[in-house]
Amino acid sequence: MASTPNMDSDRPLSVKELTDLGLQYDFLPQLPLNRWYRAAEVVYREATHYLRDGNTPQAFMMFQRYCDLVMYKLRTHPDINLPESRPQYKTLSKRIPAIIELMESMRVEIDEYYSRWEARMRAQRRSQPPAKSTIRLVDPALSWNHASPGSILDARSNKDLAIEMANKERLRRRNATKMAPSRSSRIISEDELQRRNMEAVRNQLDRSYRTSDTNDRLQSTNYSYPSIKQSASLSYESAPRRPSPPPTRPMPPRPPKQLPEPSRPPSVSPPPRPRKELDTEAFVTTRSQSPVRPPKEALEPAPEPKRRYTFKPEKYLENGDPIRSIFLPESLRRRFLAIAEPNTRRGLEMCGLLCGANINNALFITHLVIPDQDCTENTCDTRNEADIWEFCDKEELIQIGWIHTHPTQTCFLSSRDMHTQASYQAMLSESIAIVCAPRYEPSWGVFRLTNPPGLPEMLKCRKTDPFHPHDVPGDQLYVNALQPAGHVIEADLNVDVCDLRGKT
Repeated sequence: MASTPNMDSDRPLSVKELTDLGLQYDFLPQLPLNRWYRAAEVVYREATHYLRDGNTPQAFMMFQRYCDLVMYKLRTHPDINLPESRPQYKTLSKRIPAIIELMESMRVEIDEYYSRWEARMRAQRRSQPPAKSTIRLVDPALSWNHASPGSILDARSNKDLAIEMANKERLRRRNATKMAPSRSSRIISEDELQRRNMEAVRNQLDRSYRTSDTNDRLQSTNYSYPSIKQSASLSYESAPRRPSPPPTRPMPPRPPKQLPEPSRPPSVSPPPRPRKELDTEAFVTTRSQSPVRPPKEALEPAPEPKRRYTFKPEKYLENGDPIRSIFLPESLRRRFLAIAEPNTRRGLEMCGLLCGANINNALFITHLVIPDQDCTENTCDTRNEADIWEFCDKEELIQIGWIHTHPTQTCFLSSRDMHTQASYQAMLSESIAIVCAPRYEPSWGVFRLTNPPGLPEMLKCRKTDPFHPHDVPGDQLYVNALQPAGHVIEADLNVDVCDLRGKT
């Protein structure tokens, strides 16, 4: 993966920078196509979650990645032309026209963020000497946003607030699911929701910043979107108005509308009326007097922009990339072991999928999905992935990781486990693998591959045996992901269990 450029800590990223970040991922055709379908769905869900949270730059970057993956990378996969591969690819492709239309609106907002930040910097340089620049790695989720000012919080120190946010989002999704009777209507409602979110942001900008100096705006960044033939938008032309005949005699002039004047001492002359071209919310200023607001009766109420909470990255990968916090329900492991107990008695492995949502730049595991699977003493392979796909689509979930048992072995990641984890972590850096070894101590662990060297080593390896050596020493391939060393935080969260075994 290409190195990430350094920049000021709160500088918003330009459209080109966000585009470049969106294209920074490794596509490996040797991975099964259904894994890449799952990765594309994760990217799409993350983009819509960021958009709902008001984080336009991060959403733009994720939508760019989705378009590139679906329109270009997936088409080079050796299995893309198989009959069984076409339905899912068609579903992913249907979203592209609406996403490109949405990205065009988002580009305007991102240019606005950048222009406002430049104006703020110029004002600061005029009023005070320049401060020493702080440099860090790029994280679009934390970049400055004038439209919705945000508070950057530490996830570990604000666990109660995080749980409250997760519960509200959980309730919202349950209500949304009840109102979505079919798959096709869900797709339409998602696109409509995106447009409404962007329209709300634009309206907020218009209300809050009408008086900005247009000379301070930067030229729009030259940018080429993915080429796709879009359907022509509908246009509605009203019938031409018939010119009204001139009046037979001039109408008497209307008396000017008098605005009530605020109370002030008799000795003070009234302030000049604001010019028509100025916004009524702006201050009226002359060289000889202090700024005076127009009367309250003349002001239109403008709601304050909604404050946005963003959780800062919990940790950083070995290559310096930030990774978000994951909130893991404390009861999940116990409930999974109860389901897997019959297999454990027989010495057979069992796996489950950790699904959830991205809320305010943190990942929350809300569902434990038990897929249909083939289990042996050393392996567990999922079947009927279409059922998993349909369930996650219905519940608006992303797959954050997986959990499985070692009924006859200790708590560690086998070679096969690390290959499975690589397919998750290739597109979601925060992905985790939980291993439960109920007959040994430690009885469980939460792991992620190092990056580098663990993830690159797994992606290039072609061996398939459950236990095989690698060129990198085993203790350098994966690390503990549970706090305090890692980015996973246990919390008192509810978890829903969905058992898909025997559904087909």
